[in-house]
Amino acid sequence: MIIDEILDRKDGFPYSPEVFYRYVMESESFFGFPRNISQAMDSGSNADVQNALCDYVKTQGYNPAICEYINSQWWI
Repeated sequence: MIIDEILDRKDGFPYSPEVFYRYVMESESFFGFPRNISQAMDSGSNADVQNALCDYVKTQGYNPAICEYINSQWWI
């Protein structure tokens, strides 16, 4: 799940935008999530990616406080 990748990064695991992008693409295809995260990574700004990730967190019912961390990081 995408949330696991976000939380792993928060816990100090190494982060690679390329690896994260591939994981997002697979997750969006497999779980049928809207493609807004990968689209933001393809053609948007870091703020667009942050917004897409926060939308994911909120729509999936995860703790919205995670968005504070998401918004403090560079994702692309």
